[in-house]
Amino acid sequence: MTDYEYAVEMKGIYKSFEGVHALQDVRLSVKPGEIHALMGENGAGKSTLIKVLSGAHSADAGEIFIKDKKVEINNTREGNALGISVIYQEFALVPHISVAENIFIDEFGTKYKRLDWKLLRKRAKEALESIGFGDIDPKSTVRELSVAYQQVVEICKALTRNADILVLDEPTAVLTTKEVDQLFKLIKDLKERGVAIIYISHRLEEIFRITDRITVFKDGQYVDTVETKDMDPKSLVNMMIGRDLSSFFPERKETEIGDMVLKAEHISAGKMVKDVSFELHAGEVLGLSGLVGAGRTEAVRAVLGVDKLTGGKVYLKGEEIRLKSAKDAFDKGIAFLPEDRKNQGVLLRMPIKYNITFSCIKRFTALFGWLKKRAEDKFALEMRESVGIKTNNIRNNVNSLSGGNQQKVAIARLLASDSKILILDEPTRGVDVGAKMEIFKLINELVYQNYAVLMISSEMVEIIGMCDRAVVFKDGISVGLVEKADLTEESLIHYAMGLQ
Repeated sequence: MTDYEYAVEMKGIYKSFEGVHALQDVRLSVKPGEIHALMGENGAGKSTLIKVLSGAHSADAGEIFIKDKKVEINNTREGNALGISVIYQEFALVPHISVAENIFIDEFGTKYKRLDWKLLRKRAKEALESIGFGDIDPKSTVRELSVAYQQVVEICKALTRNADILVLDEPTAVLTTKEVDQLFKLIKDLKERGVAIIYISHRLEEIFRITDRITVFKDGQYVDTVETKDMDPKSLVNMMIGRDLSSFFPERKETEIGDMVLKAEHISAGKMVKDVSFELHAGEVLGLSGLVGAGRTEAVRAVLGVDKLTGGKVYLKGEEIRLKSAKDAFDKGIAFLPEDRKNQGVLLRMPIKYNITFSCIKRFTALFGWLKKRAEDKFALEMRESVGIKTNNIRNNVNSLSGGNQQKVAIARLLASDSKILILDEPTRGVDVGAKMEIFKLINELVYQNYAVLMISSEMVEIIGMCDRAVVFKDGISVGLVEKADLTEESLIHYAMGLQ
């Protein structure tokens, strides 16, 4: 028994990024020896709260109590000192050094002037045996281990730091069924030892199998905390959904959906894309929906030839093709707006005009390479008006614009190419509400002009408000096609969580 009720208690937590509220009056209480699920849609605020707890972010307001004592956590080092350890999907291990070195990496250059390698390996062996994984060789390099064993090394490293508050972020995302069973046995053993475990997962079957209580977030706000035994999957889903969509999405003029222009048939690529099929038609917005890590972006990259296609077929207007790169796709009339706007979508330190026209610069090039500057300026100004870029001077650099206007520049570049097939990956990420509505209006106008738009969005409300149909992904597989009449958050999340 402990002399405190909660290992972690967070009250009234607020956090904003550039005026956008990520957390508003959020709370979380986790008992020692409890497996506590933290749930919510993409963007609900789960990761932000965990980063506040670990010290990676500082809260704008609110209180944190560790073992009933009020604390301030200004950085991850202070978080570690308080016994808090977060294990993300991307492990913080050094792949080319040994298991023993990774477990005790904090001690290098501190406790030992001269390392006693034999003692280090012995201690690592004892630490691994104490959590039931003595078969892992401390001398092995981390990159030799399976993903499951790498995760065990991360947990072992956390426990040697005396962590008694452990956060697991989507810990089973890339594990086999057998490895999941091993991990769950370890988690239950840690629970018996009094470790407080915060468990983040979108997999409902895991939540009901292993957790004691569940806290649900929605849109950066606290919804409720419930006993897992008192819930069922549908009730839990209902806690996570429900928004007022009225007046947010502009109406689209009536148009008929046309011929199929792009088709993926049972494609596979790497570990993330296992069996994906979809059909995109002219005059429609087709949504790709699913939880983070479901393989949506990776599937598109495979179709475009950015990543190697290992199985399946791709058709462009009925003809089988095998694209070699995004440029190859671009030359064939398929334009791609990547998720990472600042690094891949625009050239921030170049003028707006050049960002718009460099995809079609040949139309402004005369004999001997002379540039028709007046024609280029006229075209860039027309595109500025067409997509609604708010700037007085197209010679200003793109980094002088707001995020929403930067995104419009990126879209203008795609439209300048005369591509009629547009693939937009998270087109409204990081932009304000006003800019989102303008981008939605632009997409609707393009569809009315018979463009075919494939839109990836982590926001279910956007899929519902903008798409004619949606393909839902789960674990690298396209598991469902939802028609417009049936597009609801409930239907999407049911497919995404494997309930359908």
